[in-house]
Amino acid sequence: MGNPTHPDRGGFAAMAPPCARRRAPPRLARWLVLTLTLGAQARAAGGFVAAKASGDDGHRPVSAIDGDLDTYWACQGSRPWLRADLGDARTVDAVDIAWLHGDAHTRRFTLALSTNGITYTRVFSGASSGTTSAMERYTFAPRVARYVRITVLGDAPAESARISELAVAPLAPEPDPELGKDPFGVTMLYPDKVGGEQWFLAENATGDGRFDPQGIITRNADGSWKMRKQQVRMGVFTSTGYDAQLITTYDRDVLAGRGYMQAPNDWKNVEMTGFVKLNSTLDPADNFDWYARGGKHNDLHLGCEGSSYKAGLHFDGRARWQKETWHVSYEQTPFVMATTSLLGRWVGLKAVMRNVPVSTTQLGVRLEMYVNETADGITWKKVYDLVDDGGWGGDAQHCGGTTAAMPITWGGPIATFRWDNALDVDFKWLSVREIQP
Repeated sequence: MGNPTHPDRGGFAAMAPPCARRRAPPRLARWLVLTLTLGAQARAAGGFVAAKASGDDGHRPVSAIDGDLDTYWACQGSRPWLRADLGDARTVDAVDIAWLHGDAHTRRFTLALSTNGITYTRVFSGASSGTTSAMERYTFAPRVARYVRITVLGDAPAESARISELAVAPLAPEPDPELGKDPFGVTMLYPDKVGGEQWFLAENATGDGRFDPQGIITRNADGSWKMRKQQVRMGVFTSTGYDAQLITTYDRDVLAGRGYMQAPNDWKNVEMTGFVKLNSTLDPADNFDWYARGGKHNDLHLGCEGSSYKAGLHFDGRARWQKETWHVSYEQTPFVMATTSLLGRWVGLKAVMRNVPVSTTQLGVRLEMYVNETADGITWKKVYDLVDDGGWGGDAQHCGGTTAAMPITWGGPIATFRWDNALDVDFKWLSVREIQP
C-alpha cells in the first residue's frame, strides 16, 4: 500500500477522506479552526511558533512548521488554508514552501500577510514550479507581518493542500557597511549620489544658514548639543534653501511626474542620521521622528506642502513608519520592538527612503529604519523595512491626486529632525545625505 506517512507515494491518498469531513458535523464546520503550537517558547527553524488551518486529514498543521520535511500538513477540499504565526510582527519579503511531491504536481495558491490575524493583504498569487519537493521561494515587496496565510485554490484532488515545510526567508542582504564613514566617523549604509546634496551638523551649528532648529540650542562640554523644548522641529534645507514662492503647485500628479516640490535638488532619496540622548520626558510613549519629502507642515495650501514619510523611534523602544499624505493626514504601520527604553542613553537612528520600481510603469518607495544601540556609530541594526507600492494610506485626492494611496515619490526642500514631550534632549552627529536610489 505504500508509505502511509506520504500517501501520494503508494496511492493511499484516494482512501483518505477530505479534511472537511474530518473537522466537524456540517453545521459546525464553518466555525471550527484547528490550532496547534510548538510550545510557549519554541520557535521552529522556519521562524514560526504556531500553525492554524481550515482543517486536516490527520496530518496536522504543526507538521508544516516543525523543521522536518518528512512530516506534512494535508487537507483536501474547497480552498483549504494554512496560517502560520511568527509570534511577533517583523518585516517579511519572501516565504519558502516545500510542497509534498512538488516535483510531480503544481499547486495554485495565494500568499497573504496580516499583523492581527483578521485583516490580510495578498502579496502573491500563482503556482509552484512543479519541479522540486525542496523549499521553493516566493518573493514580494517587504511588508511587516505576524501571520502568513497560504490558500490553495481549486476543489479537485490534484489541487489538494500538502505542505511539508513552511519558512520565512531571511530578508534581503543588508547594505554594505564598508562604504565608508561620514565626517563624524559614523558608518554610511548607502553610497552617495554623485553630485548629490549633503548636509552635516556644523561645528558652529547656530551659525549654519541651512539648519533651522526653531529653538535655542546650547553646546555641551562633550561637544554635543542640548535642546530644552517640548515641541521640536529642526529643519535642514538643501543648498537651494527654502522659498515657498518657488513651489508652483501642490498637485500630487504633477509632483510625482516631475519628482520634486520646489527644485530638482529637493531631498528625495536620502539617508538621514542622528544621535539623541533622552534625559527627560513628559510621555514615555512619544517619539523621535526623522522625516523628509515635503516642505513646511502647516495648514496653508490645504496642508498640501506637508507631505512626508516619518521614521518614528518611540521613547519606550518601539518603532514604526508613518505616511503623511498631507498635513494632517496620517497612516501608520504596526509597531515593532526596536530596542529598550531610550531614557538616559545615547541611541542612533537612521531613516532611509528611496524610490524603487514596483512594476514596469510604477515607482514605489522603500522605507528602512536602523538603530545603533551602542552609539558607536558603526553597529547598525535594521528594525524596519517595507515598500509603499501604492496600497498604503490614502487620500491624495485632497491635494489633486487621482490615486488616493499613491506613494510620495517626489522630493521636498526640508528634511526634519522632530520630537515632542521631551523636555531635555542632547543630540549630535546629525546628517542628511542624498543617496543612489
